[in-house]
Amino acid sequence: MHRSVEDHIEEFLEGRLEGPEREAFEAHVATCRQCYDLASQMRVHSELLHAFRAPAELEPPPGFYARVMRRVEAEGRPSFWNLLLDPVFGRNLVYASAALVILMGVFLLATEPVSHELASTPVQAMAAGPAESVDGENLQTGRDSLLVTLATFGE
Repeated sequence: MHRSVEDHIEEFLEGRLEGPEREAFEAHVATCRQCYDLASQMRVHSELLHAFRAPAELEPPPGFYARVMRRVEAEGRPSFWNLLLDPVFGRNLVYASAALVILMGVFLLATEPVSHELASTPVQAMAAGPAESVDGENLQTGRDSLLVTLATFGE
């Protein structure tokens, strides 16, 4: 019988439940504590909702819509530059620009080609420091060829 109480509780609270259904509903609610609690809680909620109901349909005062439309037309659409003057947006734009400049600088420094200039004279080659092994050549062979070049160098 609990299901029938749940199905008809709204009709009972609104006063639309009549005849034998109403009598059966009241008899069950009088004997079942769970259904009685449910009906009393729903009655309290229904009374609160009726208390908050507006007494009549509310109409705006005369000229309300005209004032709203006049204000909307007066304010118009904000320009793009007003967005940049917004403090929060402007601050975020500055941070984003600074981060972009830093990232571009790091990228340029990381991808800059390293130029290895060749020495124009044997003296500059000697001053540059020890030569490294190139294509599997022996480092000692490179030194020997440098000494031969220095010995035979003539201006």
